[in-house]
Amino acid sequence: MKKIVWKNKSNNQLCITIPTGSSIREGDIVEVKRASIKRIAYSGVAADLFHYGHLHSIQFAKSISDYNIVGVLTDKAVEEYRAKPIANLQERKSIISSLNCVDRVMVQDSRDPTENLKKIHEEFPDAEITLVHGSDLSYVHGSEYISQIGGKVIQHPYYGRLSTYKIITELIESKDKLKDVIHFESLIKGEVKLDKEYQKGNKVIISTKADTLTALKPLLKKSRIEKSYVFSVSDWKNKKDELLKRVKEEFQPFKIAVRSSAVNEDTLDSSMAGYFATELNVGSADSKEIEAAVKKVISSYKHKSSENSFNQVLIQQQTENIVMSGVILTRSLEKNSPYYVVNYDSSTGKSDTVTKGVESNTMKISRFAEISSLPGSMQNLLAAVKEIEGIAPNIGLDIEFAVNNKNEVIIFQVRPLTTSNKYETDDAEVKSRIDLLKARFAELSARKPHLAGKRTILADMPDWNPAEIIGDNPNYLDYSLYDYLITGSAWHEARTSQGYYNVNPAKLVVLLGNKPYIDVRNTFNSFVPAALSQKLREKLVDFYLDKLEKNPDMQDKVEFEVLFTCYDMAFGERSEELSKSGFAREDIEELKQALIKLTNSLVVHSKESIREDLKRLKEMESNRERIRKNSAHGNSVEAMLGNAKFLLGDCRKKGTVEFSRLARLAFVGKIILKSLVRKSIIGSVFYDNFMNSISTVAKEMSRDFRLLGSGAMNHDDFVKKYYHLRPGSYDITSPRYESNPGLLKTLSFDLHEDHSDSFIVDNDAYERITKILKQEGLKFDAMQLLEFTKSALEARELSKFQFTKNLSDALELIALAGEEMGFTRQELAMLDADALFSNANLGREELTGKWKGAITSRRKERELNNKIELPPIIFSESDLDVVTYYAPRPNYITAKNVNAQLVNLSKFDGKSVGDIENKVVLIESGDPGYDWVFTRNIAGLITKYGGVASHMSIRCAEFGIPAAIGCGVIFDNLVNADSVHLDCKAHKIEPIRGA
Repeated sequence: MKKIVWKNKSNNQLCITIPTGSSIREGDIVEVKRASIKRIAYSGVAADLFHYGHLHSIQFAKSISDYNIVGVLTDKAVEEYRAKPIANLQERKSIISSLNCVDRVMVQDSRDPTENLKKIHEEFPDAEITLVHGSDLSYVHGSEYISQIGGKVIQHPYYGRLSTYKIITELIESKDKLKDVIHFESLIKGEVKLDKEYQKGNKVIISTKADTLTALKPLLKKSRIEKSYVFSVSDWKNKKDELLKRVKEEFQPFKIAVRSSAVNEDTLDSSMAGYFATELNVGSADSKEIEAAVKKVISSYKHKSSENSFNQVLIQQQTENIVMSGVILTRSLEKNSPYYVVNYDSSTGKSDTVTKGVESNTMKISRFAEISSLPGSMQNLLAAVKEIEGIAPNIGLDIEFAVNNKNEVIIFQVRPLTTSNKYETDDAEVKSRIDLLKARFAELSARKPHLAGKRTILADMPDWNPAEIIGDNPNYLDYSLYDYLITGSAWHEARTSQGYYNVNPAKLVVLLGNKPYIDVRNTFNSFVPAALSQKLREKLVDFYLDKLEKNPDMQDKVEFEVLFTCYDMAFGERSEELSKSGFAREDIEELKQALIKLTNSLVVHSKESIREDLKRLKEMESNRERIRKNSAHGNSVEAMLGNAKFLLGDCRKKGTVEFSRLARLAFVGKIILKSLVRKSIIGSVFYDNFMNSISTVAKEMSRDFRLLGSGAMNHDDFVKKYYHLRPGSYDITSPRYESNPGLLKTLSFDLHEDHSDSFIVDNDAYERITKILKQEGLKFDAMQLLEFTKSALEARELSKFQFTKNLSDALELIALAGEEMGFTRQELAMLDADALFSNANLGREELTGKWKGAITSRRKERELNNKIELPPIIFSESDLDVVTYYAPRPNYITAKNVNAQLVNLSKFDGKSVGDIENKVVLIESGDPGYDWVFTRNIAGLITKYGGVASHMSIRCAEFGIPAAIGCGVIFDNLVNADSVHLDCKAHKIEPIRGA
């Protein structure tokens, strides 16, 4: 009996219908065999403003196949060839999924469907695949691959009466008959006002660039609009010669700019700056030059599928002597926050570099900041923008501008920022929260009697790198656990035990809004040798703070470029900077002797200290195994929470202080060895060979990845060994390897070879190293130094591996307990450790109520905090009003050069991963849980956060993968790019955007 499988639309279950007269009865077991699929049709659609043309195309595909697959293009894929869709991906997918003529829907990430076609061919290797497209295109993307696999390309007759663009154009041309349209120029002239229907999003604002500027020009006093002349595409076709003559008469002898002014340019829900062509520096006396420029602009309408006889061409006198240009939004685009967002270029003297995505600096200015408090270059600009806001009140604006060498503001375009059409009622709350954060910073920066330093700095990467470990906007549980395990006090307890100054009480990480910051004064004090006098400690910490303020790009490199944390061979050279900054010879000698004493103590006594730390880690491991065995037999909510609390407490007692000490020793060893390279006592080859000879857990994991990729290691054995790792070690919402096998599903068989070799120190090297160590007053020889560094690095990696198991197991127990009580992982992430454990003795009902109250409160607070823009580094309270971004110095790994497509894993949902092979991967932050990316044969890696010695830096060096680690604001400029040119040798990162 063959029956067709059908889908129940109410619950999405697949069903078959058994006839009433059949001999099959309830409880019988029947075999369901999949019908053989021989002919597959595939078509890619945007399906925006779904119409009969779409349906006609899909029905045609179904008629020539027995299995019809439709790929719905993502917003980004659609934008490769036309304007952003009005309907979002989910809305468009839902429409296609509901069609009876569609058997499967896939998401298509690019205009080219080749990746989807590969997946289909892999699943149905014996089926003939037909790629279907309308006859409106001469070239069909994906046709090369279809040809390779013996498939067909069929272009059916294009249904010309309807298209998305024709629908939009018809609406625009009928705008005078419509009741839900507001003309932006009428709003500017005061002829209409925004009403409640607009605030609800039931009305749309339309205009053209030229009409808007014409309406604005006579009203502006604090800025100006260049002399302009406007004509339509229809005018150009009918009286071209007359228009050319008029342009020459109006603008000679000046250069002109020929700009687009399309009817749909200012109507969509995203900025179309730079979307159509603009021709600059066109000679106004040359008819051929003018004609060529106009043709380029008109051609760009056709190229972007936006042809319309009502489209305009805007001729303006060319702006000269530009010192700054860019785009300013009067609301934050992503969050609708009360900030002016300025993307600007102050270096090239051109007017279009920002809209083209070539150059862009960013400044975010609170709407509550006084204009007088702004940098000089921004004061006139903000005054001009506020004037325009007064002309068109209560609507977000997107303004293209330039400032010339006379500090005059020139306006090139004003468009409604329609994604911000609803002015939120919480602006006043945001202002209050900013004021609270200013007060919090002032409190943190106030003089602390037990600490050196007249003030503090807050930064997101100088020590323990919270932005990399828990992220720039962590869940509250992530921050709470990080604070409990490490940054509350474990960090400074470890350093105090090793001979550094005792900063207790002092938190390392503070939370401002939702963003974690390092209290820099606290960490700088914790790196001062305890033997140093108070007077010199005061002077030294202030020197460190001043140096960081002058060089904010050093914030992820402070141990190498700012601080003196141990004695090394470069001390004499580096101490010259102290002399130039007013340190007396006696001061420098005191610091030198204190560092020598500290370094000798750390290295000479390292065997005993490492042995003791590993012993406590072993005890923690035994306790954890006992808890795991007990948990395997099932537990109550109370028991699960109790076990989680024990695991975290044991981790704090026997894991994180130990790890902190071992990490410090490893840093000391590497700093000394790098100084030997710097002084040419050893070469970089010596250093690299030695480092490659060290057998760490990280390297063992690298080897296991290779074994897994080659099939020499069983998948289950790999997961059993590394079960606890997750992309985000402190993130309860991130599934770990044990429950996320898809991360390791697609493996590369071409991973780099392991270059770990045995390492032997020859007599000459031994004598050279030992000689300089003794000359500098250090009480250990070459062999002791190398053994110390090797032991410290191996122990550091092992301790991290072990303590994160406790953390991971505790998170799973919390998740299981929460599930029993009806809470999702996302909800549990809103709680902190105190809320989870302090009331564990309450009954289930009362505990559930407390958790619900805390989650509700935390969600509201988090939503409000998300409206606040915060900088990567804060020097003063004013930095919370005017948010600026320093030019970062990424840490480049390898000297390789790669051009490849970009994949942003920040959008990764934690479970399903798309194709990242041979692509450059973007990750905001990376820890061991992201090591699975190295199984996918990626072309390169770029992270927003991370330092020269971070986990991802080390891993990319091991695998020989070109990388830029810790890119800061550069990362933000890459998120919307299609591809990237990463040149590690030349230290260059260039985003590449589609045409």
